[in-house]
Amino acid sequence: MQNKRLAEWLEEHAKMLSTTEYQEDSTFHVALYECIIDMALHGETRMVDSLIESTAAYAVATERELSDLLGVPELLRERIWQRIGEEVDPEPAYAMFSAVDVIFVHIIKVTIDEYLAAFRQAQAARAAEISRLYTESERKVMAYATEVARANRELARLEQAKTDFISIAAHELKTPLTLIQGYVNILRDMQTDSKLKSLTEGIGRGADRMNNIIEDMLDLSAMDMRQLGLVLEKVNLQRSIELVVTQMESALVERKQTIEITDLDQLPPIEADARRLHQIFRQLIGNAIKYTPDGGHIKISGQTFESRPIRRPWVKLTIEDNGVGIAPEDKEKIFEKFYRAAKSSLHSTGQTKFMGAGPGLGLAIVRGLLHAHGGQITADSP
Repeated sequence: MQNKRLAEWLEEHAKMLSTTEYQEDSTFHVALYECIIDMALHGETRMVDSLIESTAAYAVATERELSDLLGVPELLRERIWQRIGEEVDPEPAYAMFSAVDVIFVHIIKVTIDEYLAAFRQAQAARAAEISRLYTESERKVMAYATEVARANRELARLEQAKTDFISIAAHELKTPLTLIQGYVNILRDMQTDSKLKSLTEGIGRGADRMNNIIEDMLDLSAMDMRQLGLVLEKVNLQRSIELVVTQMESALVERKQTIEITDLDQLPPIEADARRLHQIFRQLIGNAIKYTPDGGHIKISGQTFESRPIRRPWVKLTIEDNGVGIAPEDKEKIFEKFYRAAKSSLHSTGQTKFMGAGPGLGLAIVRGLLHAHGGQITADSP
């Protein structure tokens, strides 16, 4: 009866204690556990359950670790065994002590259940927040993707309109230009006066230049529409390059430039469109002559190598000169359409006149033709 009154006092006292008092009242803590043990030994299960709930609340309120909770009966082990020995026969003492262990296991279970419930609630709240953020992000991504798709469609439409315009304009210009070139050829044969003949030659050079620009525009249009139509055959690179050098020999002589061709006889034939390859070499060698001062040197060399991971032979051609060089910011831009890096005055040193800067299509066409062949081009300058 005395134990029951003590238990009732402890139960009520436990409800009134604040968290701070729980942490400081070690006497109450010890008394509480002793009361639980005492009533467990005398079958007061109802009061034990009530006190277990209070003890579980104590564990939660003080945020004690499970190891701390288990440490309390360990510290009281000697007193517990002494009490058990006084109340019961020694033989069933071990069973009685096991009953005390069960009580503490129950306390721990209650504490863990509460913790798990709080943890699951926090996890559910976090999952809901993540789901909300994901849904919001997904909505934004979808909106962005829709806008990008719309912009890409508009860009493709404008690109197609530009390509169509260039193609139509080039074809429309080519018809009257062909007539002009025809009349120029007739006038060349008819003229005997030197002054008129010089004027006719000037008209002819202008017409030829315009024809080259129109051809470049048509090539770009065909590349954009992927309608280049290469005619592939076995091509000897050395012969192709030497042909271009021969055609441009007058410019080299007039500017007192020298050109060196090395190692090309060691290169194997390649599958290429011979006419397009000639166009590539003429543009690149012509650029080297343009931007190399009088008396300069140009070197053309070649080598083979094997690419990886696809093991197939490749040919690398290098065209070097001691010209004006390329600014670092221009190294990539020079291959863009309509981009001109150097001043027109650099094109016309010596007696050979290159008629100033072009529209900036030459290297863009070279890159496009090389890409169509499965090759690539880079530029370097010290």
